[in-house]
Amino acid sequence: MINYSTHVFKVVKAHNNKEVYAWLHPEVDISKQEYAVTGRYLVVLLHPDKGLQTFYLNKEKGSEAYVMDENSPAIVEEEWQEWCSKAIHSHARQQQSSL
Repeated sequence: MINYSTHVFKVVKAHNNKEVYAWLHPEVDISKQEYAVTGRYLVVLLHPDKGLQTFYLNKEKGSEAYVMDENSPAIVEEEWQEWCSKAIHSHARQQQSSL
């Protein structure tokens, strides 16, 4: 059995005396026998001003940065997008070092 839950992770940040949370979920292609991640992330962000926001981040072509996917209806400031992009890279490095 495939355990997809190990790929989902949470990050926390203090902002203006509040804690901001984001859960990052790698998108999975379930049409294959083994789950295969697509490289895109669903982000569930508890935004300090707008409340719960959901959006997709995808790796920008020619860059290592994850940016708001054009299919996402959410309007989330670049500051939060960059924070989530850095969290994805940090999580990936931690995963690599634990192998």
